[in-house]
Amino acid sequence: MGVLAHWRKAGNDDSPERRGLLEVAEKGYGTVATSIPSSTKASRLENAPVGETWMHKLDDSIAMSALTIPGTHDSAAYTNAWPFIQTQKMDILGQLNSGIRYLDLRCGLRDDILEMVHGSAILGLKLSMLLDIMYLWLMSHPSEALIVQIKQDRASERSSVHFAHAIWCSIAQAPGRWRTANTTPILGELRGKIQLFRRFTGPTLHAYGIDVTQWQDNPTRPFTIYTWHAVQLTIQDHYRPAEAESLPSLIAKKGGDVVELLDHAHANVDAGHWYINFTSAYEFNLWYQLSPRGYWAFRWEGGINPRLREYLRIQKGKRRYGIVAMDFPDKGADDLIALLISSNYERLSDIGKLWWRSIVMMISLALVATVVLTTLEIRQQLRPGSSLK
Repeated sequence: MGVLAHWRKAGNDDSPERRGLLEVAEKGYGTVATSIPSSTKASRLENAPVGETWMHKLDDSIAMSALTIPGTHDSAAYTNAWPFIQTQKMDILGQLNSGIRYLDLRCGLRDDILEMVHGSAILGLKLSMLLDIMYLWLMSHPSEALIVQIKQDRASERSSVHFAHAIWCSIAQAPGRWRTANTTPILGELRGKIQLFRRFTGPTLHAYGIDVTQWQDNPTRPFTIYTWHAVQLTIQDHYRPAEAESLPSLIAKKGGDVVELLDHAHANVDAGHWYINFTSAYEFNLWYQLSPRGYWAFRWEGGINPRLREYLRIQKGKRRYGIVAMDFPDKGADDLIALLISSNYERLSDIGKLWWRSIVMMISLALVATVVLTTLEIRQQLRPGSSLK
């Protein structure tokens, strides 16, 4: 059954415009639809990889802000391979299946149609197509919850409606899949749904989604947004250095920014305080590209992802890091997303594992010794001339 058939079966809007978008997706135009699963039945959950259903074991009462949530930066920037435009290799479906639960969507309004952009670059995707894929994915993964941040990243062109109104109309196509409240949800109320982070302004939007419109551009230090509805979000988004510097220096500085906020998120006992940590950075030049990673002085610099992976690997136990929005999270460290996910669960320390293995070994040896001694005693009693008591 294809994308369009699933959409109709679910009883969703079947307008000519929406039907046309889904037919385009079903034909495989672009990289989004090529990996749509052939079956989206709920029974797939039982045998699904951990990355697809990692939220299903978490308690319903936990606040979304109290979790470690893998995310992507400029999540739709995977269709254009040009340097400084592409930020992802995985399409939206691939990101969701890998465990990503925070999506950073940058849009522009052209001819009254919401299109995905990365700054001045048009990515050849429509917002409605990406949302349809998320809805279909949530239908087959009802235990999971998504956070979608929508930003107006380009001035409107040849459009008769306001950007905010266009977003509202788009979300209104599937209102049951969205939580547009301005407070922090718990996991139980967000399962199967999407929490809106609003990074665009408009009339009468005071209480529409969690308002992050106070976002600062390239601040050197983390900043905190205090919304009118008592939601606090501390954000690290220092993506461009003040002046040209070497790639190793850029990686070291950005890595320090990332780790500093990870430590701060873990140390803060206020579970209702959100943390959003962007690992992306760049410096426009001819030697290296986004991530940041590349060749420098005839040597390959692995970039932020390996450093982040190593930091996560040496941490022990359950730790809250907040939202970690990454470039190419599947590159440079294959288990990076899995390590972030695992921090939501209690883990035995290396010492704890050693003690546990020692105890298991001692019990096993004791059982073996008991069996051997019992066998020898029985044989001794069964020998000719031995007296049976």
